[in-house]
Order: sequence, then C-alpha cells, then structure tokens
Amino acid sequence: MIKYLLVCLFITSGGILQAQVTENEMSREELMLKRAQDKVERAQLSVDRAQAYLDEGDSLIATGEQMMAEAKAELKTLKDERTAMDKAYQSERKSLEKQLKTDDRTERDQARTSIRERDTRYRDESRAMNDKIKAANKKFEKGKDNIDKGRDKLKSGKDKMKPAVKSLEEAEEELRKLTGAGDDEELIEEEKE
Repeated sequence: MIKYLLVCLFITSGGILQAQVTENEMSREELMLKRAQDKVERAQLSVDRAQAYLDEGDSLIATGEQMMAEAKAELKTLKDERTAMDKAYQSERKSLEKQLKTDDRTERDQARTSIRERDTRYRDESRAMNDKIKAANKKFEKGKDNIDKGRDKLKSGKDKMKPAVKSLEEAEEELRKLTGAGDDEELIEEEKE
C-alpha cells in the first residue's frame, strides 16, 4: 500500500510540476510581451523628444526671420526719419546763420541763442534716434542668433531622430513577432506580389 501511495504521489506531483512549468512559461511570455511594450514606449518617447527638438528649431528659425524682417523695416523707417531730421536741422541752421549777418546786435544775439538751442535740441534728437537704431540693430542680431540656434536645434533633432526612429521600428517589429500580429500583413503583401 505504501508503494501504491508513493506511485500516486509521484504521478500527481509530476502533474502539479507540469502545471507550474506551464504557468511560468506563460508568465515568461507575458513578461517578454510587457518588456517589448515598454521598449516601444521608450522608443516612442525618444522619437517625441527628437520631434520636440525639430519643432523648437523650426519655431526659433521662424521667430528669428520675423525679428530680422521687423528690424529691417524699423531701420529703413529710422533712416528716413534721420534723413528728414538732418535736412530740417540744416535748413533751420542756414536761416539762423543768415540772421547772424545782420547789422542789428540784438538780432545777432537772438540768432546765436536760437542756434545754440537748436543745436542742443538736434543733439538730443540725434541721441534718441541713435538709441532707436541701436535697439533695431540689436533686434536684428537677436533674430540672427535665433536662426543660428534654430539651425543647431534642427541639426541635433535630425541626429537624434534617425536612431530614435530606427529603435522604434525595431521595437515595434519585436512586439509584432511576440504578438503574432503583422503575419497577416506579410501574407497579404506576398499575395499581392
């Protein structure tokens, strides 16, 4: 009887062990599937990061070009204003210098005073105009810098995108192999050919 019990115990324990092995294999397959899915997610994140670099680069380039265009327009306007201001100053100064040639002493003194006031006003206006020109030039240079930064971002984004896309494709292929999906697509493609 003991032999009979031992044989029964041995047979049932083998079945139990076989069931555990099957469960471990299924959990191993599930684990492999989970790892493949995680790998796809990580690869997708790296593609998204590379795309963010590309988007940021495009944005910087567009902003830089816009800033440069605005600065060019401002510089053109300021140049025209500067020319008009210089012409007005020269014409006023010329008329005041004509008054200096008069014989009346009080008129000459008034003309000198007017010339000094006009020179002071012109100097102040000229400084203000120079400040505006400097600001427009600074805006133009900032636009150039943005374009350079944007190009660098685009370059690094493209450099990051290539391996990221490749790893994503590899991870998706591995996942397809594990899930068995995609086999039907391959068969359909082969039938088309």
